[in-house]
Amino acid sequence: MPSDRAALEFVECGADFQCAQLRVPVDHARPEAAELTLAILRRPAENPGERIGVLIVNPGGPGISAVDHLRLGASRYDAALRERFDLVAFDTRGTGASAALDCHESLGDYLAQDPTPETEAEWTGAVAASRALAEECARKHADLLPFMGTSESAADMDLVRAALGEEQISYLGFSYGTALGAIYAGRYPGRVRAMVLDGAIEPGFDLLVFAREQAIAVETALTAYDEVATQEGWNGIAVLESVSARAEAAPIRSEGGLRHAQASDVLYGSVEAVSDPDRGWHELALALGAAQAGDGAGFVKLSDRYFGREPDGSSALRVEAQLAVLCADLHRLASPEAYRDALPELEQVAPHIGVANLLSHLPCAFWPAPARPLEPLGGVEGEGVLVIAGRADPLTPHVWGERLARLLPASTLLSVGTQDHTAYARGRACVDVAVESVFLSGSAPVPAPVCP
Repeated sequence: MPSDRAALEFVECGADFQCAQLRVPVDHARPEAAELTLAILRRPAENPGERIGVLIVNPGGPGISAVDHLRLGASRYDAALRERFDLVAFDTRGTGASAALDCHESLGDYLAQDPTPETEAEWTGAVAASRALAEECARKHADLLPFMGTSESAADMDLVRAALGEEQISYLGFSYGTALGAIYAGRYPGRVRAMVLDGAIEPGFDLLVFAREQAIAVETALTAYDEVATQEGWNGIAVLESVSARAEAAPIRSEGGLRHAQASDVLYGSVEAVSDPDRGWHELALALGAAQAGDGAGFVKLSDRYFGREPDGSSALRVEAQLAVLCADLHRLASPEAYRDALPELEQVAPHIGVANLLSHLPCAFWPAPARPLEPLGGVEGEGVLVIAGRADPLTPHVWGERLARLLPASTLLSVGTQDHTAYARGRACVDVAVESVFLSGSAPVPAPVCP
């Protein structure tokens, strides 16, 4: 293995942060061949005399920059963790500053498609936009796309560990970052000191099941919003349906110089809102009222926040990277026709979001790189692993956390009565204390604490 992977050279890069780069193989089976560069950020322990080790954090997505997450949000971590751990993040391959995928010439058309095509012309348009995005990615990133799965990112993370000079790491993963943590624990169990998987995902399962169960969770969150809207006198689901139909007929004009709100903005803006009830539910009510009055700006803002959309048409979420990972990790459908055949069931179980949630993965039908579903986690004991699942999490259903905990038999499942997506650092002492305890002690609490 080349010597430049042996250690990291950190340089100061603002505030209390240090930056480094690490060269890793594109294909870990051929380490002597092509390489890519991972961007790494470190915030050294505030109390080096009491330092425990390294805590690697990943916000999930997939497609979200872990470096940006840590730089912007280090203060959210408990003081004890900041004092006793080097907080470390690396942008996973294809994301952020780590050889980021860039297919945004086609991304705008893909995001603008009617998310619930009902006519033949709308279906043809959805297929064409999905094909164009996949073909652009294939044209620009043919060498990297076959190696964009979470399995490769787990191997990257172990090279990061080695380059940091650590025998073991602690790890905090949110949402799809829990899949990365679980795969790492399965492959390198002796190198995990402690691990928290918040907003848990069972890695490597069927794309259709993934889309259906997630859609049901979002639908449940919409129903919860509607119940509160009725109590508070806000605009509820009936108004959402009316606004959605209006946007499908013609984009809703937006004030303030923003682009007009399309049906996709209404849908994904609603998903963004219900994923953060404390902030988003009131925003959704206001956006619905404004859209009824002819101003779609509220939904444009919510939708842009969901995708992290930039003025040039790119996305901070890196939708391209998200698709590349999901198309690699999941057992995917074989053709556009298979997607279309599955739509009636999705519409039945989740009438507002089911069709759109499945079709958001339609580019996988044209993806040039073959699927390489994640390996099973059989035999992983899971000591020192805390799995956190929200009982009403709108994006990662509780059942996913249950399944992941079963795959890690010695892990502890912390079930939290929350409607937020993920639970740590959201003001719930029972969660925050449990997470801090895991990392400081190196073992998960048994029995699991109660988090109503």
